[in-house]
Amino acid sequence: MKKKLIVTLSVIMMLAVVSCNIPLQKKAATPTPTPAPTATPDMNMQLYYGEGMQIMLPPTYIAEDITTALPSIIEIITNLVGSTEGFAADLINDLEGNVAWYGYDGGTPAVYPTRLTVIKNKSLSALPVSVITFGLEQILNRGETQINRDSLTLGGRNVIRFTYSKEAIAWSAYIFKEEGRLWISVFTTTPANMAASLGDYDTSVASMLIDPVTE
Repeated sequence: MKKKLIVTLSVIMMLAVVSCNIPLQKKAATPTPTPAPTATPDMNMQLYYGEGMQIMLPPTYIAEDITTALPSIIEIITNLVGSTEGFAADLINDLEGNVAWYGYDGGTPAVYPTRLTVIKNKSLSALPVSVITFGLEQILNRGETQINRDSLTLGGRNVIRFTYSKEAIAWSAYIFKEEGRLWISVFTTTPANMAASLGDYDTSVASMLIDPVTE
């Protein structure tokens, strides 16, 4: 059971990173309305609302409908897993419901804008974070790929941060548990942008407010 959950998390993590790299697609003619961000005076950021959460981001961020990227993400899952049945079907069927916020920073270069994907997952919250992070390190640190891990306290909660930066790609992923869910927030950008903005990513994750879950 633990092995399956670790594999599930690693695939979700990789999908979050890859989905952040999907080129911008044109929105549908009648997109799902997104609540307007609420301006706040702190750090020149605004409060953005997602599914079951809120997060402060620079006002240049633009929320997107995850459904526009689903076909590409499903194709990625199929290529990674080699099937659309069983394990892959579980990911595909619940993927849209697990994405709490999805969008990009319109203030960064359009060719490679900084992107943010926030994922929530109920089943993975059953595992201790230490087991999750160990499993991720074993899977992600393969070959010449070296992922850095830091244990942080952000917004009063314990957060594990994974960072990677090499050549043209960089990403920072934050993992914590709250309200019976495992939360994964992934910023994908360029190495230069991450070097300049990692502190801002920390601040945004620290600002996250998770809505109480009623089930």
